[in-house]
Amino acid sequence: MKVEKIQGVAILSTDERLDAVFGPKLKDAVKELARESGIKLVLDMEKTSHIDSSGCGALVASLKALLKNHGDMKIARPSPQALTLFELTRLHKVFQIYDTLEGAVESFV
Repeated sequence: MKVEKIQGVAILSTDERLDAVFGPKLKDAVKELARESGIKLVLDMEKTSHIDSSGCGALVASLKALLKNHGDMKIARPSPQALTLFELTRLHKVFQIYDTLEGAVESFV
């Protein structure tokens, strides 16, 4: 997972899979970012085609860690498979989801 900054917003690109193996890596990366108070994070999920229950848990735990330190997280460019999962699990009501990376970044400005 790589992290870059655009207009003061951290962009974290997720891997192809968000499961029991990669979920903890996401949580660790976000936990490190959450040390900075008020961090604005966009998860770029364009490449993520597989998410299991551990991955869903990692997403929720990541949001919780950010909110705890006055930050926020939004999701950009979810793959069709990820978007279907978000709708089935109703996580689309928890996360703000954007079709474009630019839209997600601009929503913070």
